[in-house]
Amino acid sequence: MAGVTGHQNITKGLFQMLMEAERSVKADVQEAALEAAIAGEEMVRHVIATTPSAIVEGKDNRNWTFNMSESADSDVRRNGNTITIRAGWLENKEGYFLIQEHGQGTITPMNALMAARTEMLKTLTRWGLKTK
Repeated sequence: MAGVTGHQNITKGLFQMLMEAERSVKADVQEAALEAAIAGEEMVRHVIATTPSAIVEGKDNRNWTFNMSESADSDVRRNGNTITIRAGWLENKEGYFLIQEHGQGTITPMNALMAARTEMLKTLTRWGLKTK
């Protein structure tokens, strides 16, 4: 019976090691997702602050009331093994945000959301994670 007991102990120990590794990986992925979300949100604000105005000549940013910049936010959602990271204007969505984002008429697009996506992907890549 010693062989069976030893085998059971080894199997139990390996299973515990696998469970601990899984918990560690999940924690790292969650941390990477949070870091990416924050990076995306910061990039939205950076683009607003550094994209020249299309309305006021000589103005070097898109801030007027700072509402668009202050409304930038992000979140991370988990559904089973899928994690979704979003950045942009998730809660407060004023119509003029998208006019500034995509452009309209004489207003040139600032492309803050694309820059945020790129920054989030770069963050995840630094963590060694694959993305869709």
